[in-house]
Parts: sequence; structure tokens; C-alpha cells
Amino acid sequence: MRGKSLSAIKRKYPARRIFSFFVCLIIASFLWLINALNRSYTRTVAIPVNFVNYPVGKRIVNKLPPYIMADIKTTGAKLLMLLMEKSIAEVTVDVSKVPNIKSASGNASISTITSIGNLSKLLNVEVDLLKVKPDSIHFVFGKTFTKKIFIKPLVQINYAIPQGIFKRIKVNPQYIMVSSDSLTLAKTDTFYTEKIVLNNLNQRVEQQVVIDVPEALDGLVSLSDTKVTLQINLDEYAQKTIQVPVQVLNAPPNINVKTFPAFVKVTLAAPYTVFDSLNTNTVKASVDYKQTLTKAEKLTVSVTSSILNNKITYISPPKVEYIIRKP
Repeated sequence: MRGKSLSAIKRKYPARRIFSFFVCLIIASFLWLINALNRSYTRTVAIPVNFVNYPVGKRIVNKLPPYIMADIKTTGAKLLMLLMEKSIAEVTVDVSKVPNIKSASGNASISTITSIGNLSKLLNVEVDLLKVKPDSIHFVFGKTFTKKIFIKPLVQINYAIPQGIFKRIKVNPQYIMVSSDSLTLAKTDTFYTEKIVLNNLNQRVEQQVVIDVPEALDGLVSLSDTKVTLQINLDEYAQKTIQVPVQVLNAPPNINVKTFPAFVKVTLAAPYTVFDSLNTNTVKASVDYKQTLTKAEKLTVSVTSSILNNKITYISPPKVEYIIRKP
């Protein structure tokens, strides 16, 4: 009986040791966490800046900082609270209230620390401010110039019926007025819209999109419009065959070249919207006299069209015979 009791105690003892170990581990971890949260740490935070109320008749020619980088010191507990915030409130700078902003020189500066104000109130956490970058915000004003900038759409279309579809995109307005310094405007002639993707498109679409200003120009240009409207029209292609006279190009004035046949049949695929415009005034067939210098038996026919967005699918015949008559 006594032997059985000792055996039972030995079986229980290891379990008690393991339990005691985990209890000690939890207590140690808790004490470590309390110590860590009470210690002081330094961290750099990015504070967004929004500039408002620019002086009338003046334009900033230098790039203003989008963020103020602040080195802060606080306890681990307060730093944890700060890290749990989804976003940091932005600092608003009223440019019209900057000292000397209306001076004749057109330049002014403010202290970044002054702009931030009470950082603890801004972050909703008690912190010590160690350093900010930049330490000052400079405003350099210059003469404003205006230039017409064209807008090009960035559109990716995945058609419901991928073949035989023609797209026509109209941008409204086609251009905007951009104000900046002369050097910046000299390097700028086109802006693009933000890219949009349209899936399973099978009808006319009208959509407003934002103009994508290059990052390098952010804060340096002023736009008359920040958005444009895209009108996307879809049209099916149709086949049309017309008879076109063959012209001879690059022939000397004293040489007459006749082709056989004198006409060729040209088959084109074009949207219905331009279908009736496909005729001998808009479609031209020609051969190059220089081909005769190689003693070629037949001349290759080339076809061009003044109407965009049509496809030449067949020329009959693709080559023609010729006779050269000299005076």
C-alpha cells in the first residue's frame, strides 16, 4: 500500500513542476512587459501638412514639404497607443498669416516647431519633441505663367466581345490651363488621367476621372480643372470594298507610266460611324516609279487612307503591270 502511494506522488510531481514553471514564466513576462512599457523610447513620426489660403496674385515656386518628420520621446505604453492610431492628424498652415508673406521680396519662412504647435495635443499622446525636419518651411514666390496642357486618357478596356470592336474616347475638356513658372511649363506639354480599367464593356460609357499630376510637379503647378470626363463609345467594324484608281508616284515629268489594270479593288474594315466616308477621296492606291529602276515586272500597290481607325484587309490585285512611255 505504501509503495503505491509513493508511486502516485512521483507521477504527480513532474506535472506540478511544469505547472510551476509556466506560472513563473507568465509572471516574469508580465513584469518584463510592465518594465518595457515604463521605459522611454525614441521614434520618428511623419506628420502630414496641408497648406491653405495662398495669397492672391502670388504663386509658390519651391516645393513645400508634404510631411514634417518629428523625432519624439515617450514611454513604451504611450508609444504603443500612438502606433495603434490609424492615422496622424495633419498640420494646417495658413499661408496668408505667415510673417512677411506680403513683402516685396516675395520670400518668407516660418519655424516648423511653431507650425506644429502642441505636439502632444496633435498626437493625443504625451510626448517630448526632440527634433523636427525640416526645421523651417520656406516660401518662395514668383511670377505666374499659364500654358494650355492637353489631357490624354489612360484606359484599359476588356471587351465583352473582344474582336471586331472599335473604341473612340473623347476627353472633355481636351486641355486645361496650367499655371506655374516659365521653366516648369517649358518642360510640360501633356498630362495623363489616372488609369481606369473597364471590364466586359459592351456599351457607351461616360466617366469622370482625376488628372494625374506627376509627383515631380506636385505643389509646383496650379490646374484650372483637376478632373475630366471620358466618353467611351463602342462601334462594330464592317467590311467595305471600293474601286480605287492607281496613281504613279515619283515619276519624272517627261515620263508617262500607265498601269494595268488602272484600278484596284480595296477591302477595308472600318467602324460604322465612318463607313460612308470611305471613297476615292479618302482612300488612295499608288505605285512607286522607283520600282521600275530594278526592272521589276510588276509594281507593288500601296494603299493609304486619310480616315483613322480603319484597316486595309485586301488589295486586288496586289501588284500591277505597267508600260513606260517616253516623249
